[in-house]
Amino acid sequence: MELTTKQIQEIDNRLKKDGVKYWDIRIEMLDHVVTDIEENSRTEDFKMELTNSLMRAGWLGELVKVNAEGWQNTNKKYRKEYHKEFINFFKNSKNIFILLIFISFLYFASEYLTLKLFKKLNFILLIISAIPFFFLAIKQLFKKYGKSVNLDYGTFYFSFALLMINLPLQLLKYTSETNQKILLLIFIPIYFIATYSGYRIYKKAISKVEKMRKQLLS
Repeated sequence: MELTTKQIQEIDNRLKKDGVKYWDIRIEMLDHVVTDIEENSRTEDFKMELTNSLMRAGWLGELVKVNAEGWQNTNKKYRKEYHKEFINFFKNSKNIFILLIFISFLYFASEYLTLKLFKKLNFILLIISAIPFFFLAIKQLFKKYGKSVNLDYGTFYFSFALLMINLPLQLLKYTSETNQKILLLIFIPIYFIATYSGYRIYKKAISKVEKMRKQLLS
């Protein structure tokens, strides 16, 4: 049984109605159902064959749990990739060279600036590092990607360091001036490495979403 475009859209609507909110999870499920119906159907009754296919896959009925399992599995994948990117940063000699220059810059700044000015410098660096994130977030809105689990986690890991850095910076004021400078020399480079790793993950997520969308529209 060869399915029409209208029937494939009907399957997609059925999956969405049953609780699969992320279109990139649905497209993988849709591909499975379409292939299963076309290869295993025994009649020309589309609705019956769709029900049989969903039953064989264990997807008949409410699919909120399937949707949750989809984003949980995607999160595990991106978390693993994020850690991998963080480690891979140190395997690149160019990255190490740039990191050493950056740490040296911070060190000399900490030596010649007062704590107040040094903290302002680091705050400015954080603001500058956040600009690309907001620029890409706005660009992402204009692209109208829809509700994508890959894009959600790509964005999350890109912003992860920015979200996490606030707490340790708030705790700095409870230590001595010397310790504050030392901790900033540790936290800020780690923050930038984590942000770079998150950016790499974000680019992979965008690339995957673009590829899936092209396949969907083709």
